Amino acid sequence: MVDIKFCVFCGKPPQSKNKEHILPQWLLKLTGDPNRVVSMGYNHKRKTDISFSWKSLVTPACEECNTEYSCLEGEVRPIVEALLERAPLTVDNYSTLLDWLDKVRVGLWLNYHLLMGNPTGIKPSFYINSRLRKKDRFVAIYPTQEKNIGLNAHGVETLSFHGAPSAFGLRINNIFLINCSSDYIFSGRCGFPYPVSMQLHLDGESSGHLQVDNFKSTGKIKSPIFNFKLHKPSVLLFQPIMQSVISEIDQSITFLGGNPAVDPYLLASTKQGMQPGVGKIYRQFKDHVSRLDDENAKVEFDTITGSECRPAGQLVSQVYELQTFLQGAYTPLTESLEVRKHWNQRQKLMKQLNRSITKSYINASSPKN
Repeated sequence: MVDIKFCVFCGKPPQSKNKEHILPQWLLKLTGDPNRVVSMGYNHKRKTDISFSWKSLVTPACEECNTEYSCLEGEVRPIVEALLERAPLTVDNYSTLLDWLDKVRVGLWLNYHLLMGNPTGIKPSFYINSRLRKKDRFVAIYPTQEKNIGLNAHGVETLSFHGAPSAFGLRINNIFLINCSSDYIFSGRCGFPYPVSMQLHLDGESSGHLQVDNFKSTGKIKSPIFNFKLHKPSVLLFQPIMQSVISEIDQSITFLGGNPAVDPYLLASTKQGMQPGVGKIYRQFKDHVSRLDDENAKVEFDTITGSECRPAGQLVSQVYELQTFLQGAYTPLTESLEVRKHWNQRQKLMKQLNRSITKSYINASSPKN
């Protein structure tokens, strides 16, 4: 197993160290033999393929952190089991599911980051604790026709994901989830504040940090919420999340672009009883959007029929197309021509690799003559 020097939750050296299963044991048992060996991508440093058993995909964690997140696992298990039965869930259930997907997505990134030999040469600057409910996020849920059980994580093996763990897919038996979380990807279309400019520092003291400027806000919902077109899912839910900065002097929190405790629109559009700035959940339908104000309201599965039905390969390919789409969200910021050249080359390589994977999934799902 890879020697990891940090707790996957808090990022500190693990205290009273124990092991955290990034994909929990209950999920492994639900989807087959926990000891089954799966292909886990490619180690770019050693230039070898990676195969591993799901059960062995563990990372060190503080005992206290692990105990805290075991509560989340206990809450999400019946939610996943209900999804497999196409049963209606409450809006609050889906908030819990989005929290869990944040945990899984970042946990897989941290684990694969080392399993694959750190192919992008970056040092993790955040961990599960510091990424939970921090950026706009959504989930698209697709029932599949597959009768066999199984568990697959898609998109976690790409250079795009290693550079920015924003979008991945998770197949759990007969459902397929696409989850995404990134900076301001749809806040503006939910009426929340959004920056006109987002620049990513490529070097210097602020290397890897985002510079956001010129916030605007309409206070109106626009449909579709997200500009990336997905094949129709049975459930498509979005949650805008305001970002904040913490004062080094008095630890006070300042929200970027507006105050959710004062602004009437933001006050009505954010969840109460949770960390400030976390938006309510919005559901995208074919021709309109609904903000789901009642946390106890049931969310039913939409029926997908006729031409809206897509082969599994086309559903999976969307993960890689989405990763490529998100690469264009930031403008690189550097005065070094060499650094900018390297950035452009890496961006081009990531897009080429994702296009190749996308093509293979689409071809695999096409009818054979």
